[in-house]
Amino acid sequence: MKSAPPVAVGDWLAQGEAAEADWGGHVTRLAVRGDLGYGGEGLLLDLPALAQPFACNSCACAPGLRAARTRSCCADLDVTLTPGERAAVTDALPAIAAWMAPRDARWRDDAPETLDGDTLRRPGGRCVFAAAGPTGLACALHAMEDAAKRPRGTWKPMPCRLFPLIVIDLGEENLLLSAVTRRTAGPMGLPPARMFPCLRGDTTTTTTLVHSVGDTLAELWGEATARVVHRAVERWRRHHRPQVALSLSALARRTPP
Repeated sequence: MKSAPPVAVGDWLAQGEAAEADWGGHVTRLAVRGDLGYGGEGLLLDLPALAQPFACNSCACAPGLRAARTRSCCADLDVTLTPGERAAVTDALPAIAAWMAPRDARWRDDAPETLDGDTLRRPGGRCVFAAAGPTGLACALHAMEDAAKRPRGTWKPMPCRLFPLIVIDLGEENLLLSAVTRRTAGPMGLPPARMFPCLRGDTTTTTTLVHSVGDTLAELWGEATARVVHRAVERWRRHHRPQVALSLSALARRTPP
């Protein structure tokens, strides 16, 4: 019998807010190419997506600081809350307002409306809880959780905790753990991956996504599963490095001096 998804992830998926798409073809292609990993009972891994370079630098994507055709998870994506998340944020609004008022002009005189239905509002072109500063955007809910020594997810919504990870319910208690890439962004209803600076993989970015989000994996799936996922990605990376080296070596041999 398969184990159920982590409670927090399962509750979030049960809300049915994820973009509807047929992921069968994507999973099949991963399997055929040897790019489908196994993270434990009922958890499949999109290994190339999890192995991609990732480095969060909100200064590069914050409105007013960013280049043209650049997007930010804190400024440009709709975040829909579950009933539990909505209740938690609503209950904490007095404390959130006190934290935001000295840090964000939108909260200085009076607390703005935070929700449009179940979706976080974005007054001024960024999330209502994203404070702007000279180094980019900072999530008030994240900062408040740290300051109060509260578990991650006490106020910070699941989509914000996950980005750029994607959790796809394949049915029959199987999940696919993937991330925003050029192949997955479209089916998820997201802007192209190249618009997010953290996912462009420039030559200075050497940290893999799975390493960067290790804390999130441990929080949601536990330390043991996080280690299994990390090892699976590292094995995949080691397997693919010799192929790249061999291709470059072969090219050099064929190139006339």
